[in-house]
Amino acid sequence: MEKLITQLGTISLKNPIIPASGTFGYGKEASDFFPIDRLGAVLTKSITLRSRPGNPQPRIYETPSGLLNSIGLENKGYDYFLETIYPFLMTINTSRWVSIAGSSQEEYFELAEKINLLSPDAIEVNVSCPNVKEGGVQFCQNHSMLSTVVKGVRDRTKKPIFIKISLETNQLKETVKLIQELGADGVCVGNTVKGLAINLVTMKPYFANIFAGLSGPAIKPIALKAVWEAYQATPNFPIIGCGGISTVNDVIEFLLAGASAVEIGSSNMVNPLLIKNIINELTNYCGHRNVSVSSLIGYAHRKE
Repeated sequence: MEKLITQLGTISLKNPIIPASGTFGYGKEASDFFPIDRLGAVLTKSITLRSRPGNPQPRIYETPSGLLNSIGLENKGYDYFLETIYPFLMTINTSRWVSIAGSSQEEYFELAEKINLLSPDAIEVNVSCPNVKEGGVQFCQNHSMLSTVVKGVRDRTKKPIFIKISLETNQLKETVKLIQELGADGVCVGNTVKGLAINLVTMKPYFANIFAGLSGPAIKPIALKAVWEAYQATPNFPIIGCGGISTVNDVIEFLLAGASAVEIGSSNMVNPLLIKNIINELTNYCGHRNVSVSSLIGYAHRKE
């Protein structure tokens, strides 16, 4: 449906719906439930250069209207992706994106060089990972480290790159402006919010790493605020909104706040058919209201 088309820089998506990295596997897992080429884009879980076992169990804790997770970017590394996942990814008839993550600047650079030799349509660069060499500080929380990563990735690939930052990014407006100035094609705002759970039997923190990432409907107002601020800072820069989306009304709110596309995460694990249903509902909404997705983007900011 033409009314659902959205533009993110040089990339045109058939609709604004993207599964958030890490909640949809590599796309292959979800293909048993519905034709995933209906998605605006298929985004893989984050891959790292080498295999990562992830954090120790337990990793999941359910909260009211949300989920705490401490997965630790578990994945089988780039070689596994290239041999097993990439051939399937290239058979999908929609925009195909790869998410990369690293624990050092050099890891991002090497992954960017490798992905540049392949044929995905875009790369999402997850900079809400901790820089192990710098004491575990998230790349997106330090402008010097962030600049090095974004510029380094930009220099090593001609493919569109979208930088994924945390909802808790310090100086969010300034950070988004910096990402735009460094030559990225867009920004994804954001990721989980840090939270804590305590085991009442052991009387100790539930997770080995103590803090974990809160996702789900509980964080939607926080994510919506972050998208609003990002759009105020860079109204002509493609923004992907992520955080707490579980209904078509949520999607529409994010578009009105300034997102050109959205990523849907935790809710996929509650209902594997959710994304398909939301695309159907968004189609009906645009048809009945006779509006396009592009006309909704940032509409809430307009002065009548």
